[in-house]
Amino acid sequence: MQEKCKLGILFLSPLSGALGEPPKSGELFKEKQKRIMQKLSQLFPDIQFEAYTVRDLDELSEALNKSRDAVGYVAFLLNSLYGLAKPIIDSDKPVILIAETYGGAGDFLLDYSRARIRNKKVIGVVTRNIEDENLLKRYITYLYVIHKLHHSRILFILSPGVRTLAKAEFPLSIDLYSYLKRIQSIFGITSIILESGEFVQKYYNKVSDDEARKVADNWIKMAKDVVERDRDEIVKSAKLYLAMKNAIKDYNADAIAIDCITLYRNGFLDAWPCLGYMELIRRDEAIPVCEADAFSAAILLLMKNLTNRPGFINDPSPDMIKNEIVYYHCFAPITPYGYGDRKVVPYTIMPAHLGGKKASIYVEAPVGETVTIVGLSPEESIMTIHTAEVLRNEYSELACSTKIVGRANVTKIVNNYSWRAGWHRVLFYGDWRDRLKEIAILLGLKVIEEDK
Repeated sequence: MQEKCKLGILFLSPLSGALGEPPKSGELFKEKQKRIMQKLSQLFPDIQFEAYTVRDLDELSEALNKSRDAVGYVAFLLNSLYGLAKPIIDSDKPVILIAETYGGAGDFLLDYSRARIRNKKVIGVVTRNIEDENLLKRYITYLYVIHKLHHSRILFILSPGVRTLAKAEFPLSIDLYSYLKRIQSIFGITSIILESGEFVQKYYNKVSDDEARKVADNWIKMAKDVVERDRDEIVKSAKLYLAMKNAIKDYNADAIAIDCITLYRNGFLDAWPCLGYMELIRRDEAIPVCEADAFSAAILLLMKNLTNRPGFINDPSPDMIKNEIVYYHCFAPITPYGYGDRKVVPYTIMPAHLGGKKASIYVEAPVGETVTIVGLSPEESIMTIHTAEVLRNEYSELACSTKIVGRANVTKIVNNYSWRAGWHRVLFYGDWRDRLKEIAILLGLKVIEEDK
């Protein structure tokens, strides 16, 4: 059972200050604190809130000591003049400052700007209505997501050589060695590595052909069209899906990442995971990760917990003359608005890469909508973001099967492209730029807006 999320709630409420004086100030703060805690308990019954009234540095020190195991802090600034937010900001935990306009603005303006200059994990807001439920839900959710990430697990299926390089630091694998460790240090995500031979022997080979055919027949029935002539490839993909399901269950994994190109091209695995990935998302069974991309895995886990939106890992390929980007890959979710969503978009089972890759899917993604495209460079502590408007889908056997064409500020994206984040980016339906910028700060990440 996952450990319960603990959050420290600090009400910075000196009785004398900018808002006013006792005894009315004390009565006002007590009533406000009571209402806020009632709302938080109703909005987040799964979170253990530890609330503290803080009027001076002694009470603040005591509160910080008692709440050391909290994921982060939410500090309500109710009365200014005493700078009580500074020690909270310096706790090195994610901190959210919510300041009341009349009483808390003074300390907020002085301490928040200073914290941003020092790249502290702090975000905040000043408002007259600090009890607004939408505001509370938005900011508390960020800390809850971070808690969930700390307890998330990715199962990587890797070849023997790649597994060795990922576990130990050799001259040829310095970056690869650091990836999984760096992702754990930023997000708290645990990576589990299963060698491909063990996966095949323990899971893939134990799936019956009859069971796999039933799954494959359902995929074919659901598809708008089936261009893939080799039905055995579809059955093998179904067999791989069932093997993944069993491995996910045994390892209690939230995500599964198969190094598909390496494993298939080198004879370690004889099936492609694209259709199985589609099914994992459609049934909300796990988060699939193309090509065992650890960077994208972290982004997918983040967005699953923040928005429940599945992502489309892709290779962004610009057309600078038309000011378009083709986001392409051989798998995309058929439920782009949510894991386990009943509403699905049409898909075609087809070969890709001029017939060299089997059992891919062409997904007819929704058009006329804004999408957010996200990347990650763990070594630089950078998250990249740009947005695009989906214009159309393109169908061809060139490159990967699914091709979502978007209009964006292509020249700026090309000029600002963060190469250490790799070629891959992850596309999500909706405009999530502001939410991602805020939670990135709490995770200690710098944001590069590639289209600005």
